[in-house]
Amino acid sequence: MTASTVLTMLLAVVSGVLVPVPSAAAAPPPGFVFASTPLPAGELPSGAAHGTRVVYATLDQNGRPALATGVFWTPHGAPPVGGWPVVSWAHGTTGIADRCAPSRTRHGNGLETPIRKALDAGYAVTATDYAGLGSAGETEYLGGRAAAHSIVDIIHAARSLDPTLSARWVSTGHSQGGHAALFAARYAGEYAPDLSLRAAVAIAPVSSMEDIFGVFGPRTPGLGRFNGVSGLFLYLLAGLDHAQRDLHVADHLTDTGRRYLDAAREQCYGDLNSALQSVSPGSLVGSSFVADDAFRRALADYAQVPTGGYGVPIRIQHGFLDPVLPYVLSRDLRSKMRDDGTDVTLKTYLRADHTSVVDDSRDDTMSAINEGFARD
Repeated sequence: MTASTVLTMLLAVVSGVLVPVPSAAAAPPPGFVFASTPLPAGELPSGAAHGTRVVYATLDQNGRPALATGVFWTPHGAPPVGGWPVVSWAHGTTGIADRCAPSRTRHGNGLETPIRKALDAGYAVTATDYAGLGSAGETEYLGGRAAAHSIVDIIHAARSLDPTLSARWVSTGHSQGGHAALFAARYAGEYAPDLSLRAAVAIAPVSSMEDIFGVFGPRTPGLGRFNGVSGLFLYLLAGLDHAQRDLHVADHLTDTGRRYLDAAREQCYGDLNSALQSVSPGSLVGSSFVADDAFRRALADYAQVPTGGYGVPIRIQHGFLDPVLPYVLSRDLRSKMRDDGTDVTLKTYLRADHTSVVDDSRDDTMSAINEGFARD
């Protein structure tokens, strides 16, 4: 289904409220709030005085109107002069089906540590689900520009509802969200000149997928306990297929691959990862992507992390024992960023893996956020 069809025909059902989705021609500006619902006290983390679930307008990978959902929280106490500084959190991979949206499943003190720590420190926090995840339309997994739009526009949405939020913000996220946080930092200046980005913190960010997945083919061997990386590959293919239908990405897949691609559209990451543990990547791919120049160019445009053009300091934090996104990916990304003139720092956590690095780096995350807001 095309974005224009979704925007013309669908109704988004949010918290029992029917929200008509406008046609592309009549789409409201990004950040427009279609619906908002206060969170009950039982769903608030301890550091939040208030929380609100929102449905808002944004843009997809190609700049087409899209819907996104998310949550924002404000801390206890009186806002400082100029309003609450905003930490915009981007979540890691959960899946691409609507039921996988974090705003539907993560509440209270079960929220990610950086969200809770930021609230405890006196910052407001926004957390997008990303366009099409938990809302009408399709989500574009690892579509960098789409994610950047969702991250920025939830700040616009939150500020339109709560004038105590400042225009000053920091972009941060983990895994898929680290990738998204970097894209948001790169494009914030041109996409949202009304906001003032101060810094970006990317925890174990996805990077170099255009190189890794671009060489997948029938001879790609089984990866043992790492076979689950195929789940990321399938999520990415589904998103790229939505962003660029003319690529016909499914034509590269075997019958098994197409069956798992369909499953990826319905299964959250834990279930899909488990299902793929005994499935080699090569069994999913019928013809190599290496020789398909159009695919490789499209994949790079879709997902390749920008190495330059940032207007703020970038901090990358990565666990040395990461089995999902090996540490070397962030080491190489730092090198490319430095070569491109980016002010970037990489902090390594020798005993951390892909999951534990979020908690292990929490103090450094907060230090980077505090330093960002302290910048002139």
